[in-house]
Amino acid sequence: MSENIKRHLSKKSLNVKEFSEIMGFKYTTVLDWVNAKTYPRIDKIELMSRYFGVDKSDLVEKYSETSSILSEINKISSQLEEPRQKIVLDTASSQLEEQEKAKRAVKPKPKVTPLFDINSPLTDEELQEAVDEAVAFDGVPLTDREKELYKHLLREAWEEDHDRG
Repeated sequence: MSENIKRHLSKKSLNVKEFSEIMGFKYTTVLDWVNAKTYPRIDKIELMSRYFGVDKSDLVEKYSETSSILSEINKISSQLEEPRQKIVLDTASSQLEEQEKAKRAVKPKPKVTPLFDINSPLTDEELQEAVDEAVAFDGVPLTDREKELYKHLLREAWEEDHDRG
């Protein structure tokens, strides 16, 4: 609570003495609140929340940037007429959908495994299996023409390497 009062005083560029005079509170009482020696009664919290233009929860709950943003969204949207509130809701829903779509779009990198043992004879089945499992860089399956091309290239590379071994 004391940190929240300090934060709101700072936003208004007030010191404890000025604030206590404005609110009609005893200076030493406000000083005790700011120094976390005592805790204000609910009626004083209510008066402070009205003065600062915030919810009571903004004074009594632990502050975080996220909760502050959500609180501000709620404060502003609650002042809107219902058709405008619907626009805020639709916008938030759209943003959530985009965020979820972006999360789903992030695919883990595929595990790279050898297609076949370079030191043993390459069977047609191994070659066909390697080509059937292959995909393009963008994750799209290969066309039949691309598969035939890759099968030819793999066979040539294997034969070249095998003859060298």
